[in-house]
Amino acid sequence: MAVNNKELSAALMTKGLIDEKALKNIEIALKSKNLSLEEYLFEKEIISDEKIGTVIAELYQVPFVKLKDKTIPAPLLRAIPHTMAARQYILPFEKTADEIHLAINNPRNYELLNFIEKKTGLKVKAYYATKKDIKSSLKAYNSDVNQKFTKLLKGALADRNKIESLKDAAKILDTIILFAYQNSASDIHIEPHKEGLSIRYRIDGILHNIAELPLTILDLLITRIKVLANMRTDEHRAAQDGRIKIELEGNEITLRVSIIPIYDGEKTVMRILSSSHQELDLEALGYSEKNLKFVQRNIVKTHGILLITGPTGSGKTTTLYSILKLLNSPEVNISTIEDPIEYRLEGVNQIQVNPKTNLTFALGLRSLLRQDPDIVMVGEIRDEETAHIAINAALTGHLVLATLHTNDVASTLPRLIEMKVEPFLLSATAQLVIAQRLVRGICGKCKKSYSMEWNQLKTFEEKLDLNQNLQTIFAELTNQQQGPLTFYKGEGCSTCNGTGYKGRTAIAEVMEVTDSIKKLILKNAPPMEIEQASVKEGMILMFIDGMQKVLKGMTTIEEILRVMRT
Repeated sequence: MAVNNKELSAALMTKGLIDEKALKNIEIALKSKNLSLEEYLFEKEIISDEKIGTVIAELYQVPFVKLKDKTIPAPLLRAIPHTMAARQYILPFEKTADEIHLAINNPRNYELLNFIEKKTGLKVKAYYATKKDIKSSLKAYNSDVNQKFTKLLKGALADRNKIESLKDAAKILDTIILFAYQNSASDIHIEPHKEGLSIRYRIDGILHNIAELPLTILDLLITRIKVLANMRTDEHRAAQDGRIKIELEGNEITLRVSIIPIYDGEKTVMRILSSSHQELDLEALGYSEKNLKFVQRNIVKTHGILLITGPTGSGKTTTLYSILKLLNSPEVNISTIEDPIEYRLEGVNQIQVNPKTNLTFALGLRSLLRQDPDIVMVGEIRDEETAHIAINAALTGHLVLATLHTNDVASTLPRLIEMKVEPFLLSATAQLVIAQRLVRGICGKCKKSYSMEWNQLKTFEEKLDLNQNLQTIFAELTNQQQGPLTFYKGEGCSTCNGTGYKGRTAIAEVMEVTDSIKKLILKNAPPMEIEQASVKEGMILMFIDGMQKVLKGMTTIEEILRVMRT
C-alpha cells in the first residue's frame, strides 16, 4: 500500500518543506487531476526529488537511495527481468554474499519482494527510490549498447548490401541516438568528409569522436533523418530545420535537427532536447547558497526584468526554467516566447518562434502582453525591438525573465543601452543580472585528492599565461598562506569513459541592481566600474565562484581555466 496523501502532507509540514497555504493550493489542483500528492510533487518539482524521497522513505521505514549515484553491475540485473523492473519500478543495485539490495518505489509490495527473495535465494533489503530515478537507471539494462553500436557499424563497413535500405539505415540511426542519450550527450554531429562519415557526440560540453562510417551510407542515413523530421528529402542544396520525437527502449527522446549542405555532402546536427534526466533545480545546477539567496529574494517581485547571460551552451535556458518552476502556481499566468521550446512546463503557456509565419520574438512578445500575463519569459533578446518591448513590459507591472549574450554581468546593462534602451528605463526596471558558465564535474567514482604547494600556483599561472593571481585568490578563500593546498581530480574510469569528469555544474555571478548600481546605469558607467561596485555590494565574481567549487572538490582548476580564459 503506497503512502497516502494525508500522511505525506503531514510529514512534509512537520519537516518544514511545505506550508499550509501551498498545500491547500495543491489540494485544489489535485481535484482536477488523477494524481496522488506524491505524483503531483514529483511532476511539478515543487520540492527537490531528494528531499521528498527522504521523507517518503522515512514513512515507509526503509533507507532512501539515489540510484544515479550508483554503478550497477550488469550481472546483477539478471535477477529481475527488464519488463518487470520497468513495470513495477524496482531495480537491484547491490549484492552481498547473502543479501540483495533493491530500489523500489513501493516498499510495501511484500508479494513482489517475497517473489524476488525466493527467485534469487537471497535475503532482500528494500530501499525507497523515486520513479524518475528508477526509470532513468533502467538504461543500465542497455549497457551492451556499445557492443551493439560497434557490431552494427562493423556490419555496415563489411557488407555494403546490408545498408542499402531505409530499414537498415533506421537501425543504425536508432543506435546512434540511443547511444548518445545513454551517454548524456547534448548534441550528435554526423559529418561527411573525404574519407568517410564521422559521428561525434558533445558530452559535458566537449566533442568526442565516436565512430567512422563509410560514406556510402550517407544518403540513406540523411534520408531517414529527413523523413522523421518532416523535411524535404529531395532538397540537398539548402539548409533545413526540423524536429524528431521518437521512443527507444522506453525512453521518449526529442531532437531538434539541423541539416546544411557542405563541400562533401550534407552535415547533420541533432540537439537532444529530452529533459527526463534534467533536474530543474538551482541548487542541483550548482548555485551557491549566497547566489541562491540573491535569486530567491528577487524572483518574488511582481515587476521588473531579470536577465541571464552567457555564451551558447552555458545553461541559461535551464536556469530560466528552474526559476519558472519556482514561480509556477495556479494564481499566476506565465507565458513564454522561445526558440526552441526545450522543456515542456505544465501550466505555462509556451510559444515557439516561427519565422515562416513571421512569429518573431518581438511580435510574439507583443501578442503575449495582450494575454494578461503576470510573468513573461523571453528566450533571447536579439534585437532593439525585443529589448524595448521587454523593458516596457517590465515597466508596466510584469515580471520579465530574459536571456542575453554577454560575457559577464557588468557588460549586460551597457549592452542594453547599446540597443537604444534609455538608461532611466533600464535603471527603473532592472532587478537582477546573472552570468553563468557550465564546467565539468569530477567523476565521483574515480575522484582522488592531491596536494599543491603555493609556489606551484605561480608556476601554474606562468605556464598558462594567466592574468589572475591564484596565490592571492586561494589565500583569501582558505585564510592561509602556507602549507599544501588540497585539490581533487578524476583519475579516469569506465563510468566517465576515462575522462575523469562526469556531469556539469554551473559557476555564476549574480548582481542585484541596488540603488548604487542604478546611479551607475543612469550615468552610463563603463562595465569595470559596475563590476567593482557590485563586488562591494556582495557579488561573488564567476572566477571566484569557480575556485570555491575547486576547493570543495566539485571540479578542477584546469576546467575553470578552460571555460573562463579569454
